[in-house]
Amino acid sequence: MKPLICSFSGVYEGQRITAVSDIVDFSDMRGCSMYVDEEAEKIILDRLSGHSFTGLHFIDNGNYHYMTRLFLSFVRDEFDLCLFDHHTDDKPPAFGGLKSCGSWVYDIRNENAFLRDLVHIRKKGDETGLFPGERPVYISVDKDVLSADVLHTNWDQGDMTKEEFFEIFTGIIKTRPVLGIDICGEDEPDKSRVENDAFNMEIIDTLRRSFSSVNGLFSPDSPWPLKA
Repeated sequence: MKPLICSFSGVYEGQRITAVSDIVDFSDMRGCSMYVDEEAEKIILDRLSGHSFTGLHFIDNGNYHYMTRLFLSFVRDEFDLCLFDHHTDDKPPAFGGLKSCGSWVYDIRNENAFLRDLVHIRKKGDETGLFPGERPVYISVDKDVLSADVLHTNWDQGDMTKEEFFEIFTGIIKTRPVLGIDICGEDEPDKSRVENDAFNMEIIDTLRRSFSSVNGLFSPDSPWPLKA
């Protein structure tokens, strides 16, 4: 199973992950940066048809973190959500029925009947009690959790080091059944491309190393512990 790139802003152009990923192009869509209405959601979901909520997804910069909610809307069994994010994204929608990158956690808390626990990781130590565990976990990563010494995003950032992140991330994927993973937090197009590309490739390499002896992450016969 290849990683899936959801390309809204064109930020992945020139990154090495494009050579090893399937790409769904949303660049023609307007008015869906930060906010998304029902009509736009239908278009997004239609273009994602044929792609699973399982696997690894790169979902552009933090303005599109609401994509996590759309992927999780297909889950039909109990799961936990592990969120790496400098922000809570847990505020009620500000404009009526418009969902947003700042409300998606609030939305799934109220809409998703299968969500059981949500662990929000902003710093080392927040993962206490997360692993080991038997219930499947979905991992959502906004790279703004990382220090600006590691890479730059288009939002204000936290203080986590790269070493701290991968220690926690690897601990989760080695001790929990993984339902799926998404990564957002790119910078604006043409900014910080090299450092973000390096981090994204390190995510892929970490998954390959970790799952090669666990469940064959990139094997067509057994892409994940759970299948769609």
